[in-house]
Amino acid sequence: MTSTEISQDDFAWVEEDDRFDMGLCFTLVHSADPEAVLEVFNSVNPRKVRRAAGMSDDEWMDSLGDDDLAQRFAGVAGGWVWVLEEFAINAVLPPLPERLSDAFGTSITVQWDVNLLSTFVYAVDGGIERHFELGRVADPSDRSVPEGYLDEEDEIDWDEWMSGGLCMQARLAGVIALTADPIEPLITETCGGA
Repeated sequence: MTSTEISQDDFAWVEEDDRFDMGLCFTLVHSADPEAVLEVFNSVNPRKVRRAAGMSDDEWMDSLGDDDLAQRFAGVAGGWVWVLEEFAINAVLPPLPERLSDAFGTSITVQWDVNLLSTFVYAVDGGIERHFELGRVADPSDRSVPEGYLDEEDEIDWDEWMSGGLCMQARLAGVIALTADPIEPLITETCGGA
């Protein structure tokens, strides 16, 4: 899938869907190995408990303590590992984007919280290529600095910043990993809530 085949309309659902009202921190890492990607996450923010295979949602939730609300879910889509952090934003905080991109080449994170604070982080080969607040006003002709535009931003309506952020992430990766369908993680674990 090329970036021109991915439309912001593919993500219009997120503007109405209440699943992510409390926030979202969704990362794509150019790897097909979720265990290896989570090891890099764990180097910065260690896991507390991993969900056992075959454990039901109710059993998992009942087994957690009050301080285990922050969770990570990981899966694979089109040659990319996705990581969804619930009640955590580790993937936008240094040094995690740099470490992920150093280990795997590319890391792309879209994040927002209940207070409507938002971040987009695009890291390549250990360095930040693009870091900005979703919905901000920037000069489309400035493509020279991390605050400038990338070709993948063309025609994104930043008034709809949630769908815009997910669209740009998908265009950069060439894969739509987050859809209106419920997520089906391969791995679920608790982590610190940074």
